[in-house]
Order: sequence, then C-alpha cells, then structure tokens
Amino acid sequence: MRKKIAILMKDEKYLKSLMKFLTSNIDDCECFITIDVKELLTENIETYNLLIVSSVLQDGIWLKALPLIRKAQAFVLLAVSEGPELNDDIAAKYGAAAFFKLPLNSGEFLAKIKNLLENTAKTKVATPVSVDTLEEIAHFSENMDSYDYYMFFGLPKNATIAEIKSKYISMARKYHPDKFRNVPADIREKAYEITKRANEAYSVLMNPSRKVIYDKMLKENPETKRFDFRIKVAYHETPEDTIQNGQARRFAILAVKAIENQDYKSALTQLKMAASMEKNNAYIDRLIQEVTQKLSK
Repeated sequence: MRKKIAILMKDEKYLKSLMKFLTSNIDDCECFITIDVKELLTENIETYNLLIVSSVLQDGIWLKALPLIRKAQAFVLLAVSEGPELNDDIAAKYGAAAFFKLPLNSGEFLAKIKNLLENTAKTKVATPVSVDTLEEIAHFSENMDSYDYYMFFGLPKNATIAEIKSKYISMARKYHPDKFRNVPADIREKAYEITKRANEAYSVLMNPSRKVIYDKMLKENPETKRFDFRIKVAYHETPEDTIQNGQARRFAILAVKAIENQDYKSALTQLKMAASMEKNNAYIDRLIQEVTQKLSK
C-alpha cells in the first residue's frame, strides 16, 4: 500500500535531503515537500499518513499551523536549535505522534517513521456520525449568535461555577472538531466555531470580574449576547482568565510556573511562544517585560 508523507520545513536544503532519505529507505513512499504552509492548503492533508514539521517555519512557529497540521493522520515534530524550547511532553500535549531534535539519529528516526506509517496504514473504522448529530450541529451553529453565554450552555443565570465548568467540558467533548474528520468540511467548520464560542463563554463566566460586568450588561440590555473583551477589568490576572487562545494559555501557565521557580530563561521562551499565539495581550506583554528585567540583572 502506497504511503504518503508531507514534509514542512523552513530549511529547503534539509527538506530535500530528508525527502531523499525517506524515499530511499521506505518502499512505495510518496513525499510532498514544501517550505510554505499555504501550499499545504492545496493538498488533501487528511489523505497523508504522516506529516513531518519543523518547529520553525517561514511565517513563524509550528503552532500557528497546528489546525492544518492536525488534519494529517499523524504528525512528527522536529525541534530546531533556533526554535522555541520544546520537549516530549509539550509535543505530546499538542498531539505529535513523535518528537525529535535536530540533528537526527537517522536509525531511530527511520524506525519511528516506519512504525507510524504501519499504524496509520491500517484500516481504521471511523466512528459513524449520525444524521441527527450533523443536523444538530448545523442548527446550533446557525442559532448560537442569538444565545447569550448562559443560553449557549443551556444553564440558568444563577448557575454555579461547578455547573458552568461541567457543561463546558461536556460541550467541548461533544463538539470537538477532531470527532468530525470524516464529515463534510462545512459541518466540521461549524463544530470548530461552536468549540471556539464555548471557550469564549467559559472565559467570561469563570472570570469573577468579567462575569459581574457581563451579568450587568445582560440586566441592562437583554439583547446583549457576547462580552466586549476591550473592556478592562480590575482583577488579579491569571493565564486562565486573561488569555483567549488555548495554546497561548498553556504556554503562559508553563511560564508562570517557571517564574515561580525562578527559571526566567525558560519562562521567557514560553511567554514568547504565548505572545506569538495571541498578539497584543497586555498580560503576556507585561510578564515578558518583567522576566526580561529579571534576566538583565
């Protein structure tokens, strides 16, 4: 059975060398190589058994392209020296099937690639998605702009924090786009938008200051549906309630822990990754400034 591999790297010379290495050592192997993320959009990534991606791309770090990268059946992350500080745990957290640091141990790398190809080449029976579920997603997506955050979660306005958290987790699991890989693209996109709105609602209702403001907005104007994130709130900020992008939030949490351990170099690396995910976030920018000052002493 023909095996399909896509390779996305900034270094064109290494890219071609890697393609030659794989096609020479793997039988019946087809490689698509590119230095431009946009070129991946011209390919049906879901048909690729494996995507190999560098941690640094032409237009930034790999996390920016993660939604597209995840469409491949599996992906391998290659950490380059000029890129962000990465390890197996971080790579696994974002769904990488394997993680390697350059330069590669060719034997170990090839063995892992062959193993992954064997696994993805096996026929997988996808969990069928019922017609009712597809119709539910379409209906919910079409109507969610008319819901305030409580209506979105199907909760009363006096819902407890525990109830909000429980409902958020339930919806995040139910509508996660990864569950709908084998459905039409428009339905998959609707599931993604529902998940994004769930994250937005959760970030407001779980933040004491934002929730107070939002509840007041709903009382004064019942037509209000969404929170205005331009409103500045006086509150002891944390990554969980000041950063909207989930990936950026995870890096910021790692940074805060590093700061607590006085590991400022690692903290700065994590914060820069967070900043690339969510630009112009005052909380992230302030932490970067504070950590930079610590390192300069």
